[in-house]
Amino acid sequence: MSKTVQCVMVTLPPPISANAIWRSHISRSGKLQAIKSAKYRDWITLASTMIMSQRVGRIEGAYGLRIQVPRKSRVDLDNVIKPINDLAQMLGIIENDRLCQNISVEKSDGDETIVWFISTKAKGENDVSAFSDCETWEDL
Repeated sequence: MSKTVQCVMVTLPPPISANAIWRSHISRSGKLQAIKSAKYRDWITLASTMIMSQRVGRIEGAYGLRIQVPRKSRVDLDNVIKPINDLAQMLGIIENDRLCQNISVEKSDGDETIVWFISTKAKGENDVSAFSDCETWEDL
């Protein structure tokens, strides 16, 4: 993921809800700690493998985010943003999720979760819809 691009499109496994990311754990010293849940760790492993096999580039600076979740998924749309953004940052697709300028999340009739990270540099600060250099972007 070293090439800088204007748009990255990835296909991901069914998204995990932000509500399922953390679990409470009591440490040996008796303190309550938040740890990544097994479900989240499994999703990270699978999603990372899928992204690495897609050989995507990276977005520099501010970006817009568009997520399509299968309609049959029971996850709340607002709960899929955090795990996807965190994974993209961890894998270097984006520099930092705080650079996200706009987000669109929707249900679709497909069977896969499709995510677009679109640089806001090339065509205007918040004009995500203007980008057509990403595969199938113009078909949406």
